[in-house]
Amino acid sequence: MTETTQVSCDAGRGVVTKEQCLTCALAQQNACGYDYSLLVYLLNDGERTGIHVTDLTGCLRMAYYRRTVNTLAEYPHDMLIRKLGTAVHAQLESGDPYFGSEVSVNALGIVGKMDVFYNSGRILDYKTTRWMTPSKLPYGSHEKQVNYYAALMREMGNEVSSAAIQYIDLSGPTKCKSCGKAFVPSNGGLACPSCGKNYAEAHLGAKIFEINLMPHGEVVAEITERRDALLLSLEAEIAPAPEDSFLCNYCPFVHICTNK
Repeated sequence: MTETTQVSCDAGRGVVTKEQCLTCALAQQNACGYDYSLLVYLLNDGERTGIHVTDLTGCLRMAYYRRTVNTLAEYPHDMLIRKLGTAVHAQLESGDPYFGSEVSVNALGIVGKMDVFYNSGRILDYKTTRWMTPSKLPYGSHEKQVNYYAALMREMGNEVSSAAIQYIDLSGPTKCKSCGKAFVPSNGGLACPSCGKNYAEAHLGAKIFEINLMPHGEVVAEITERRDALLLSLEAEIAPAPEDSFLCNYCPFVHICTNK
């Protein structure tokens, strides 16, 4: 995937170059509401090489387009949503004696970067969301992604004892629909500090979801199959079959996907 070179203007000026976008913001003509410094952060994505874990756990057609379509122009507001999650990851403590952060994995022709790997062999992946519903966790392909990390770590000679996802709700703790106040611990549960109402799906802004680790051979076979399918498509210059899901609504390539 090449670095960001074009931008869909949030002020309604159509597709512009990265340089035009930044020049506009620097001259304070940015009716979009995005400051120059924020746009610099959003637009400096850099080039991504190799096949990543997330390429295989997501839609293979999207992974194909990311490598072959060079004219993708995202809106800054879409970039911001994506970057909010990575900003949380970047703040992980790297000098703690109990775990390593931003741990690189490289095996089976696949690369990736895990958020946390404890000395005990436990994998922890951070995921940010908004309006979290605990009973619906895990979301999307998150569980598969962590299982891929586990398989790659084993292939690299590391023992994996357990795995989990740390969900973080960027909107904070559940708010009372009547009073608007954040829920707090109360009598072994959670309740509104003002009216005392409770809600079965209430949370304090974070939730740990334990992952069921799949058999190693089963995961390796799946990784290999999806890796080979993507490589074959890239070689033949033919997009893989679409993998339709609710995530199509958030795909930056939905406008060119022949499935839509």
